[in-house]
Amino acid sequence: MSTDFFSAFINTFKRELVRIVSRPIYLLTTVAVMGFCYLFFLTLFEEGLPNKMPMAMVDLDNSSLSRQFTRNLAVTQQADVCMHLNSHTEARKEMQKGKIYAFVEIENGFAQKVLSNRRPKITFYVNESYLVAGSLLYKDISYMSVLTSGAMQRQVLRARGVDESKMMGIIQPIVIDNHSIGNPWANYGIYLLNLLFPGVLQLIILSITVFAIGVELKERTSHLWMSSANNSIFIALTAKLLPYTILLSALGMIANILLFNFMNYPLNSSIVWMFLATFLFVVAYQAIGVLIIGIVPVLRDGITLVAFYGLLGFTYAGFTFPIEQMPYAVQIFDKFFPIRYYFKIYVDQALHGADLKYSFFSFIALALFLLLPLVVLKRLKNAAIKENMPIN
Repeated sequence: MSTDFFSAFINTFKRELVRIVSRPIYLLTTVAVMGFCYLFFLTLFEEGLPNKMPMAMVDLDNSSLSRQFTRNLAVTQQADVCMHLNSHTEARKEMQKGKIYAFVEIENGFAQKVLSNRRPKITFYVNESYLVAGSLLYKDISYMSVLTSGAMQRQVLRARGVDESKMMGIIQPIVIDNHSIGNPWANYGIYLLNLLFPGVLQLIILSITVFAIGVELKERTSHLWMSSANNSIFIALTAKLLPYTILLSALGMIANILLFNFMNYPLNSSIVWMFLATFLFVVAYQAIGVLIIGIVPVLRDGITLVAFYGLLGFTYAGFTFPIEQMPYAVQIFDKFFPIRYYFKIYVDQALHGADLKYSFFSFIALALFLLLPLVVLKRLKNAAIKENMPIN
């Protein structure tokens, strides 16, 4: 390569460094935002999932059996029986106030019906408006109800003289041997933070890319930008975006180190592959940012498109709702979101420790996004040189 190429590249690179240092918004929207996310979410998910969530008991029987059920429920991981109320109405009002997430109602005559084999009912109400709290309490209450039913059956069978070795076959004829793959601890952080951090990062990448280019057009300084690059749009873009590539890739890799080394989240392959995926993830979204500002070379409109596209990325990542269960007309668009391929790499490499060949296509797909700016290079160059964009 010629000396002119390197000289133009270095001049444009230095010019962008000066702009970054002179405007606090660049560091605030990158380092400060991601730093806050690391601190907030790692603290929030320090224990993996919420524990001891408030619930109430409405024990209308008040027998030794119902009190034993209450004590057993209180020692489960998620349930904290913080209220003992006298009626369904009281419990409903406390739930409406948001003071409890669930309550269990034990009917009058519960113990008597158990002893006479009349199938008493344990009724529980869960506020599913709070998805996580409601789901976890529902699981613990259901589990304890099943255990209580089994314990009662065991006492009845024992009173009838059934052999101890045959009791469990009668109570539970089929035993389910359940093994959770990848996240046996049911740790919410493991399958949320590894996509939540990249999800926030993709919004930052898109926004900072569109802003860095769009602000040149808005302030009519793009001719200076192009002049520093000898009017080469390739040099202008690569040198301008390189500082952000380095900074954003470093922030993404810091997230990997925090999650896999300090939080000890599962990593069943080399962290090098996650670093590579993070780097390709960053440059892929930068390429999409260039495409957006090239199609709509107005800062205001570009940021609007970034917000719309970036938020859709959370949906199309596939970690909250399976892509395969979406309508086919919706499924086909998941190919246009780099975060989807990053998620596949994370599952195959970090969680499953699969052979690298299973992630090869995802790595290639991330790299192919780098071809997108070629579509708008000529249009973006004309906009930058002529500076015919309206000032907003």
